[in-house]
Amino acid sequence: MQSKLHPLLQSLALLVVPCLVLLIINYIFSVTGRVENSAYLTASLKMSIFVIPNAFYIILYKYKLGYLGFLVALLATFSAVNSLATNQLALFSTFSLYLINFIYFLFLMGIIYIAYFVVNGFKLKNIIFIIGGVIVHTFSFIGLFSINKIPLERVIIRDIIFRGFNLYLMVGLAIAIGLLFFELPKQVDSYPSDIEEDDDL
Repeated sequence: MQSKLHPLLQSLALLVVPCLVLLIINYIFSVTGRVENSAYLTASLKMSIFVIPNAFYIILYKYKLGYLGFLVALLATFSAVNSLATNQLALFSTFSLYLINFIYFLFLMGIIYIAYFVVNGFKLKNIIFIIGGVIVHTFSFIGLFSINKIPLERVIIRDIIFRGFNLYLMVGLAIAIGLLFFELPKQVDSYPSDIEEDDDL
């Protein structure tokens, strides 16, 4: 399907489709009572902060512009910090929020690179992205709490892991559906194409 679309349409689809998927999922959650009816749009917008930068990095890397990932991570950091609630901003220092979020998004782009440009197999790509996202999410929050000298109880760590799993399960699904419309570069096998035969003795 993706090869039939113009490259520009593929890129737009990778940016827009995942956001629509998140909106639909959160709307279903609101209907079933898992999210407040008035909050599903807000929840979708907050989750899009973890979708759009990753999708944008995939597009940039495909077209040999991966070095701009630093700029994408910086913009994502500002968006993430500015979307935090007042009580969260009061709990952590501003410097630690910007630092940890920047590191968060940089490592996340490393996971994107490994999952979608190194690993073969569509299902495996998505599994690695989800697992990698949960790991980055967990260690980033642990680092944030540690920098601000806030004690981490087992319940808090378990809640961080649980929230990270729920987040990246949805983000991974959204990006996977978006990639159905986006053609990733074909990976070249590392094995030599010609095998030299031994000379006859």
